[in-house]
Amino acid sequence: MAKKFYTILVLPDASSQIRRFHIAKPLLSALAVTAGLIFVAFLFLIYQAVGHTGHMLELRQLRTTANEQANLLQKFERLENQMAGLREFDLRLRTAAGLEVKDAESSIVGVGGADTLSSSALLLAAVAHQTSPTNPSTGIRTDNLGGELDRLSREMNDRNKSFQGLIGSLETKRSLLASTPTIWPVKGWLTAGFGQRRSPFTGQRQMHEGVDIANTVGTPVIAPADGIVTYTGPLGGFGDVVSVDHGHKISTFYAHLQRHKVSQGQRVRRGDVIGLVGTTGRVTGPHLHYEIQVNEVSVDPTKYVIDQETVKYLGNGDSAE
Repeated sequence: MAKKFYTILVLPDASSQIRRFHIAKPLLSALAVTAGLIFVAFLFLIYQAVGHTGHMLELRQLRTTANEQANLLQKFERLENQMAGLREFDLRLRTAAGLEVKDAESSIVGVGGADTLSSSALLLAAVAHQTSPTNPSTGIRTDNLGGELDRLSREMNDRNKSFQGLIGSLETKRSLLASTPTIWPVKGWLTAGFGQRRSPFTGQRQMHEGVDIANTVGTPVIAPADGIVTYTGPLGGFGDVVSVDHGHKISTFYAHLQRHKVSQGQRVRRGDVIGLVGTTGRVTGPHLHYEIQVNEVSVDPTKYVIDQETVKYLGNGDSAE
């Protein structure tokens, strides 16, 4: 009959008596199985602890990323609000300047892409959804933030080009306005208007290509717009004269000056004194003969002047040359 137990001999040292222990086979098998289960359980606990630590780190990283994206959404909202202000500013400037108003949707560049996201992107979006799924004012989702930033960048570039064009147009208009003779060159009384009139010397009807403004000798004559002096000095029956080129094919002419106070090639600004009222040339009294030419054709100066009260009308306009 086979033995149903194991004998274990224990010898503490050479002089000690041998000790015997009998362990039943079923008990030893049970102990071995229990030890194996404990070891497997220990390994499983270690695996679980490592996995849990990894998940905690990943969750912490996802929360950090979600917070960063929430901050990006807030920054995007501020940029979008600033861009809305720029759109309105652009519209108001173009309207005020009489320029073409662009379609509001023409500057918004469309973006697109596949709707399917990767598993990592879906996981990231799910975590972000718990903290800040969308921007409450713009409705932009975190998973579409990159596309929206690209759109905003393209619109900024488009708006920058629009402003550059607007600045150029306004500069052209400013230059044209500064070069337009919109004020009278001298105070006084309008004694002869533009157009057909009776000559005080011949009594015949003839074309008067300017206006005559009477005042005392020595009254300052000012430039009615920005420009460059193209001629100064005597000119036949016109006496001492000054001619100014204002650009944009606009020029002005001043005659019968007592003397000129600018030189040829000099740049003048609106309001600069260019001469003094006189009686040089063919005249019957002190006055300024003033002409405006557009494309080298004389036009009525009163059509350009906005300060009408500076010069008063006197008589019927048929007096001295």
